[in-house]
Amino acid sequence: MIRSPFKANSKYFYAFLAIIAVSLIILVTTRVVRGSSAIVLSLLTTLIFLYWSNEIRLILKKQPGLGIIRSSNKFTYESIETNNGLNIIAQIPGQHSEMKVAFIPGKITITSNNDLSEKIKIPKNLLLKKHDFKNGTLIINLLYDV
Repeated sequence: MIRSPFKANSKYFYAFLAIIAVSLIILVTTRVVRGSSAIVLSLLTTLIFLYWSNEIRLILKKQPGLGIIRSSNKFTYESIETNNGLNIIAQIPGQHSEMKVAFIPGKITITSNNDLSEKIKIPKNLLLKKHDFKNGTLIINLLYDV
């Protein structure tokens, strides 16, 4: 999902509006003198570049499968709600002979012998029923605590 760059609750949005307002006031008061308008325009260009480069970085960071930005030790997972609990299915990259799943109420920690460690937040009313790791796919079954 792509974020709108002009959300009302964004701190950059208010900074951007303030910069535009200040630059317009400066341009009007100096009667658009060539030197000061060039300075104001160069400052605006620099600030706009910083804003958009940050937005692009945030968008690329959220995209799955980008090996340059995401670590190779990260994996993707999906949570599927069932009638009596939650199933988590994770695709784990690389060769792993053994997967360990540690359960703490509200959190699952997945570790392997190849330096993989990932924490997944879950609701606190779930209990670990079982986990199964085959062919790079980890399936974790969680049940609601009654």
